[in-house]
Amino acid sequence: MGQGSARLINVVVTGGGTIAPIDDVRVITNTSTGRLSSRITEACLEAGARVWHIHAPSAELPFLREARFDLETTNEAAEAARLKALLGRWRAVRDRLHLVPLEKGNVADYAANLERVLRSRPIDVAFLAMAVADFEPVPIEGKLSSGLRRLRVDGQPTPKVIQSVRDWSPGSFLVGFKLLSGVSTAELIATAREACRVNHADLTVANDQEAVRAGRHAIHLVWADDARAVETLDPDQDIARGLVERVLAARTRAVHPLDGPPLP
Repeated sequence: MGQGSARLINVVVTGGGTIAPIDDVRVITNTSTGRLSSRITEACLEAGARVWHIHAPSAELPFLREARFDLETTNEAAEAARLKALLGRWRAVRDRLHLVPLEKGNVADYAANLERVLRSRPIDVAFLAMAVADFEPVPIEGKLSSGLRRLRVDGQPTPKVIQSVRDWSPGSFLVGFKLLSGVSTAELIATAREACRVNHADLTVANDQEAVRAGRHAIHLVWADDARAVETLDPDQDIARGLVERVLAARTRAVHPLDGPPLP
């Protein structure tokens, strides 16, 4: 993204967890907060990109996730300075940040908004970190009685939204995400490699839910190119910035293969 670039790089980031209604008042969702997606968006903006951030209704949002005054602080001046600096960061990039909220938050809503954004302009990179439900129940009209002794919910498979991205935006550098829980690193990486194949993704970011809960949130970068080694970004690093730097560099090499050194 040098000064001689014809245009800004366009990026799509998706985040949060989809919602599957059970009845008019109850829903099934997942534990995704959208925090990593927000950090990815912030890193893309800092790198000079224009970002469309598609988010679930309850997801944490870029910059806003930090815009809370610490009511228990013992240093009000430092807290005020932090918020002022945050405001400055947002003002510097706000013209390049486009928030796309999901109104319903279900898989169909997500797919429709993602397709609309991808088809409406040339998108260079898509980070699809949305935690999309694999199953959804057929919602029941009205409200189920709270006096039921047992509630059984039958789910039906949902479409694999990521597998339509190549039809909607063939030229995008596609980054998928694969979350498992309590598996070995070898199994996690093997699953991510298969996800690259079936989703036609350029890269799959793999992580483990147990590690996230334990505060050891590492991510493994599994490239579609088998010749490129898997890279692990550990919790001591800024994993969002590290991911964005590597993806933007890989995308640049893919578009301009003579402009840089060969991939490691």
